[in-house]
Amino acid sequence: WGELPKGVQLKPIYQRTDLVQHTLHTVTENLLVGALLVVSVLVIFLQEWRAALVVASIIPLTLLFAFTLMDLKGVPANLISLGTIDFGIIIDSAVVLVEALMVRLAMHHAHGAIDSPIGRRLDSLRWVTSDLAKPILFSKAIIILAFLPIFTFQRVEGRIFSPVALTLSFSLLGAVILTLTLVPALLANVLIKRDMAEKHIEWLVKLQQGYRNLLVRCQRRPRFAFSLGGGIAVFAFSLIPLLGSEFLPKLDEGNLWLTITLPPASSLEQSKDVERAVRKVLREYPEIRMLVTQVGRPDDGTDPKGPNNIEILADLQARKTWRFPNKEALVGDMEKRLEIIPGLPTNFSQVIQDNVEEAMSGVKGEIAIKVFGPDLDILQDKAEQIASVLRSIPGSRDVAAILPGGQPEVAVLPDRVKLARLGLTVADLGSTVQAALAGSAVGSFYDGERRFDLTIRFAAPFRASVEDIANIPLSLPNGNTIRVADVATVEVREGASRIAREAGGRNVPVKSNLQGRDQGSFVAEAMAKVKQQVEIPTGYRVVWGGQFENQQRALKRLAVIVPASLLGIFALLFWAFRSIRLSLLILAMLPFNIAGGFFALGLAGLHLSISAAVGFIAVAGISVQNGVIMVEEVVRLVDNGANIARAVTEGAVSRLRPILMTALMAGLGLLPAAVSDAIGAETQRPFAVVIVGGVITATLFTLTLLPPLCLWGLRPRKRIGR
Repeated sequence: WGELPKGVQLKPIYQRTDLVQHTLHTVTENLLVGALLVVSVLVIFLQEWRAALVVASIIPLTLLFAFTLMDLKGVPANLISLGTIDFGIIIDSAVVLVEALMVRLAMHHAHGAIDSPIGRRLDSLRWVTSDLAKPILFSKAIIILAFLPIFTFQRVEGRIFSPVALTLSFSLLGAVILTLTLVPALLANVLIKRDMAEKHIEWLVKLQQGYRNLLVRCQRRPRFAFSLGGGIAVFAFSLIPLLGSEFLPKLDEGNLWLTITLPPASSLEQSKDVERAVRKVLREYPEIRMLVTQVGRPDDGTDPKGPNNIEILADLQARKTWRFPNKEALVGDMEKRLEIIPGLPTNFSQVIQDNVEEAMSGVKGEIAIKVFGPDLDILQDKAEQIASVLRSIPGSRDVAAILPGGQPEVAVLPDRVKLARLGLTVADLGSTVQAALAGSAVGSFYDGERRFDLTIRFAAPFRASVEDIANIPLSLPNGNTIRVADVATVEVREGASRIAREAGGRNVPVKSNLQGRDQGSFVAEAMAKVKQQVEIPTGYRVVWGGQFENQQRALKRLAVIVPASLLGIFALLFWAFRSIRLSLLILAMLPFNIAGGFFALGLAGLHLSISAAVGFIAVAGISVQNGVIMVEEVVRLVDNGANIARAVTEGAVSRLRPILMTALMAGLGLLPAAVSDAIGAETQRPFAVVIVGGVITATLFTLTLLPPLCLWGLRPRKRIGR
């Protein structure tokens, strides 16, 4: 910097740290608001600020524990992994423990004791901690096991979502350790000074009484309850085809990266004229803060582009100042304005998105179709046909076939018969043409230790046209000369400017971006129409790639691993309850409990993505955890001699508050991320929306359908000794 001339400054035109700062601000804001909402739920339901403070104290310590393990494991903290941290899921075990302690202390008052002595309070703490240790461990183990499918992701999806699974698993592990060690210690310190018995909360008593009446009705008419729940679940699953699918939502990077590839024969001057015309149009948009254009390629040749390549970086203003509702509308308007330049091949993207797409498939586009085969002419023809089909499909944008042809070249085609008659070979003709046009080394000389070749070739005026090449003299064995045109045909034709190869074979790619449509339905329609309208010869094949390829690979892996994960969860449930019926009825609640996720995605206008799939996995874990909390209490009452019907009703009512609290905290903890539209929130939203919607239905169906199912699961059954 100090060596720059006076008055000269270096200013970066693009820094990824700006995007990192924006996303970190979004994640931090969502986490803080979520934490405040979670603590508010604690205070409202417990009516004891000391208990709420004890529970909330494990939030920062859990994060510290998780970050420590992440650092030891070398796991990076990224936008998605940090954005999926739900404080409600982290502290729900501590909530169950504290709530159970407050209820047990209140029972002493119910038996006539005005105040419990310190010894009895501590005995209650020990009893509650030992009694709930097992269900707490099992519930967290089940949630961690539910994340097993994410650990199996590979390639792109593995690099993106493996940190998510590790971050959540580390957080849950830390939460369990702190719940069973730190929380009892803090509670003991509080109990020495103060009784934490449950306070009378009028609205909670009324809520429990109303819930008890609802349970009685559900037990009297279980078929109606199951039919209603089943109808809701079936309706939710019927929405799946309407939601659409994609790999990941687009992250708004706050910029536009416009690539324009003119025909290969375009000169640098022509490219500059087009660049000026495009720049003039774009500068009229107040949404653009800064515009930087570049033509050609770097001087060091690190980018294999030609003078026909134009790249434009548009840094955008804050979204709140735009005249357009979103970036798609802005890009659509730009495309219409740029139609004043006929046949302009535009490709709108973003800086990071453009690099990632090109690294994945070698093509600058969301969808990449590659035609493989030996003959370039056939490849080019089929690629153009596929591009034509894609342009006719709604939602396609920036469709183009990356054709190998288009480069003018001078071809010298030898006449082998004439050459043979004159005693010449093709090599003689080739060496002569090469010496005349490209030069030929005839000697060398030394300058100190450096060696240089002496090269001769025709001067520029004698090799500037096809006629000059045709008139190049060619020596005969007898010492005479003839012209190149006497033994060869010299012509100008269109040759290949680039030949793409992959896996040892030639290919011609076709790329397409999407606007206003999801990847899944677009590719499905495109595949069907290409198969119907484009005939692929024998020896040629079509491969579909891009982000769609990542999505399909991840979904295929989930289809195999999710059943294995459910089998592992069933094994844990059977280990906990020693009952096949009870284990199956908890798992049977999963279809009902995840239905709300589909409703939430539809209401939010989001597509099914891998991020949403991770959310459904988390909802499944939360659902099973709630089932364990309720069934464990019901089984305890039955083992203590209570009537089955009464045990089911009273067990469900006693678990109403902890289940409502854990559900509200899990949902509210991610509610800020679910409704946020700031930069960086796009990748979090599907996960958060699914959690919020899924938790609502999981709570509703757990509280209404699980108790009647418990009646079936507890009557007469064979249970292995506990």
